Amino acid sequence: MNCASTPRIAVFTKQLDNWRSGSGHQLNEIMARVLDQNQERAQGKIDFTFLHHRPSDNALYRRVRELIVPRNPLKFALLLRREKFDLVHYTPLTIYSPIWLVPNKKTATIHGVEQLLLPEFFGPLEMFHERFLVPIFARRMDGILTVSNATKNYLVQRFRVKQDRVTVAYNGTGPAYHPREKNTLRAPARCGVRQPYVFHISRFSERKNPWALLDAFARFAAGAGRAHTLVCAGKGWDCPAVLHRARDLGIQDKLVCPGFIAEADAAEFLSGADFFVFPTLAEGFGIPNAEAMASGCPVITTAAFAVPEVVGDAAIVIENPRDSAALAAAMERLAGNEELRQDLIRRGLERAHLFSWEEGAKKLLAMYDRILGLP
Repeated sequence: MNCASTPRIAVFTKQLDNWRSGSGHQLNEIMARVLDQNQERAQGKIDFTFLHHRPSDNALYRRVRELIVPRNPLKFALLLRREKFDLVHYTPLTIYSPIWLVPNKKTATIHGVEQLLLPEFFGPLEMFHERFLVPIFARRMDGILTVSNATKNYLVQRFRVKQDRVTVAYNGTGPAYHPREKNTLRAPARCGVRQPYVFHISRFSERKNPWALLDAFARFAAGAGRAHTLVCAGKGWDCPAVLHRARDLGIQDKLVCPGFIAEADAAEFLSGADFFVFPTLAEGFGIPNAEAMASGCPVITTAAFAVPEVVGDAAIVIENPRDSAALAAAMERLAGNEELRQDLIRRGLERAHLFSWEEGAKKLLAMYDRILGLP
């Protein structure tokens, strides 16, 4: 790169086209801040191009040069060669990432390694991709951005990526997540939910440990939680398997599944909940736990990969995620101990300050600068 010229970075932003998904949300939030901070630079500004396969309504594309690229990785690679970018950032890093014929510097975002931690939930082709191809691709990167030290250590120890090439930038929480007075909340009532309630939010999947959550709540509802409702927000929770299981457990009248809800509504649900339960089996970070803490909502979660790193001492952490009896006992303990609830709320609000999209963007820009040799 000519030191007198403006460095050109291409970011493959396919995930921005579905910015409500977990990885899409992360990319949307961090790149918005990267563009803001880049604009504020007195010197060393970067010329960004966002690459994706089809037009999108995401407003970030109006702030950069947008380039629609072919899905064929060979044609994609030839386009990158013609463009002569100084750096290409792959989000995500897959077999379709055109890295072999492209001479520029390369970076990637790797959120976690859930497939390798829970192979029983994934097919043979996906497991081959994750076990053999992604490590090879990762070792060819000049830099990798990840969201936890747990993932960084895995990449260094298992993928044999050089430690100084991996940058950890925690996910952040948006301004919507803060404590609110319960009498100001509108979203729960709009969804037919009354106090008191237990809250969970995720896109339904086996990785989120739904059956242990339902079983634990049924145990809780049979005792100390007789007055409580369980609210499971997110796409897929209203599926027949969940509804059948709820009927079998006798909690069909206590389960509310509002489907996908907007961020503002999720923040209100968290502020109004007695506590948030997130019994995940594996997480590279686990943004909902951080959002709950920022909202002043006590958290019950599990010791699944990066989760203890994120919640620290600000949550009740269950060692065995599949132990529904332990989950139920934690619910009973929290429901009956206001002093413990207030202590977890205080600790959670203190810890939530660790999670900043602005800080993550600074670390990503610093990684770009290091790779390109910029001051």
